[in-house]
Amino acid sequence: MTRLDNDGASSDTDQRSAVRTLVATVYAATNARSVDIAEEMITRTISEIDEVTTDLHLVQLLTACAEAATSLSLAMLEPDRDTEPMPIAMSEYARVLAQRGLPITVLDRGYRLTHNTILRWCLEQLETLGTDPAVVAQAAVEIMTRLSTQIDGLYEQMLDTYELEYETWLRHRSTARSARIGDLLDGRPVDLTAAESTLGYQLDQFHLGLIAWIEPGGTAHDLPAFERAVTALAEHLGCRERPLFEPRDERTVWAWLPLGSNAHVDVAGWTTAVEKWDQPITVALGAPQHGVAGFVRTHRQAAQATVVARASNVSGPRVVPIGLVGAVALMCEDLDSARRWVRDVLGPLAVDDSTAALHRQTLRTFFSTGGSYTAAAAALTMHKNTVIYRIHKIEELLGKNVREGRLELENALALCYWLGTAVLDSGTTTTE
Repeated sequence: MTRLDNDGASSDTDQRSAVRTLVATVYAATNARSVDIAEEMITRTISEIDEVTTDLHLVQLLTACAEAATSLSLAMLEPDRDTEPMPIAMSEYARVLAQRGLPITVLDRGYRLTHNTILRWCLEQLETLGTDPAVVAQAAVEIMTRLSTQIDGLYEQMLDTYELEYETWLRHRSTARSARIGDLLDGRPVDLTAAESTLGYQLDQFHLGLIAWIEPGGTAHDLPAFERAVTALAEHLGCRERPLFEPRDERTVWAWLPLGSNAHVDVAGWTTAVEKWDQPITVALGAPQHGVAGFVRTHRQAAQATVVARASNVSGPRVVPIGLVGAVALMCEDLDSARRWVRDVLGPLAVDDSTAALHRQTLRTFFSTGGSYTAAAAALTMHKNTVIYRIHKIEELLGKNVREGRLELENALALCYWLGTAVLDSGTTTTE
């Protein structure tokens, strides 16, 4: 093979000429292998980017895109060649990636593979064709500069195309997804396969519906905060799939957590996790329900829990599960009546002051531990005799044994616990 650089070149002009000649020869040699280069790019992309591998249409577009990128990039090694606009094949590949909802990292990885593959082929040819180290070094810099300019320019154009199409896709997807959710919740007939495709969510499983909102004082338009909160709850439950996330307005979102075959969830540990959130987000939870009917049912339960949480006027972050507030939710429809009923049942214990609150806590714990003084004392971390004294004092205030009408007392205490000032008397009274 003929060596094209001049080992004896001494002048700058001669060296520049030798570099120019060597670059042109590298172009000719590499361009003759453009089909092989494109095939390698396609093979590497398919093997390294799973999202492309499973989509035949994307593979076809990738083939045309790789061929166009190779041809146009190598053309930059021709003398006096200017950068050129992006071919239609590359634009179409970027558009379809966006329409598939694939992340921009797919485009980025494709760009890096393209740059790496073409540059490596050129440098291998350069090593074969050049002998003068100085000329080879200058030619390498020239080749890398020209290729980077062209490939970077093509990538920027593809990126612009992708981002524009992705924004359009997001708007359309959001509209379509909201419509499908509305159809499901309203009981309209839907094609389940098409609905699952639109939602990106499986309906034939157990769901845990939730409604989350951010209280006044939090940052509106902060969807990432909502997504972090929902994702944290899903991770706590060990969900294997992504939750279905539906923004309703700047301060409210609906979501469904995919439970798979798990019909039971333990929310006991959620309080500690929720308290660490950096926004005052309140989450109202339904109960696990299965299938399309369960998708609707758990959402409606979350809506019932929402009524309780909003009526309480207690700021977040916190979680309000329907399993703990079901009976309370039914009484929230008429708070005035609920307030009067609480006053009738609890009497002086229905006052909004610290002493009455202490009595309510003691009695609620006493009931929740099965009416055991010993268990209540352990739960309250106090001496058993103190619990006995408090229960006797409560009975004096109520004028009856606490085991009489226990169900009413428990319901009234639950209303006070969840609704707080919404059902308590603002006046004061002596309860010592």
